[in-house]
Amino acid sequence: MNLFGGRRTIAPDRAERIKAWARRLWALSDETTVMVTELECREPGCPPIETVIAVLEGPGRTTQYTIHKAADEVSQADVEALATGEEPHHAH
Repeated sequence: MNLFGGRRTIAPDRAERIKAWARRLWALSDETTVMVTELECREPGCPPIETVIAVLEGPGRTTQYTIHKAADEVSQADVEALATGEEPHHAH
């Protein structure tokens, strides 16, 4: 049973790799929290699995980025596309 609804488990080494790419590409400080989660999307037209990178820089300063792939399919190039603004899937 999944108590968190649509949240899925990501291998810790995979999550750490995605976080490291985000930290380097966005030049984030050690005080900035980076969270990586994988969610099931049940909305029409949404891919079945998406990876969300949340950057929490302080109170009221959270940015979320979505990659429409499972975490084990996310590449450094996908995160680079978010960092350069090529990927339009982000929300504040």
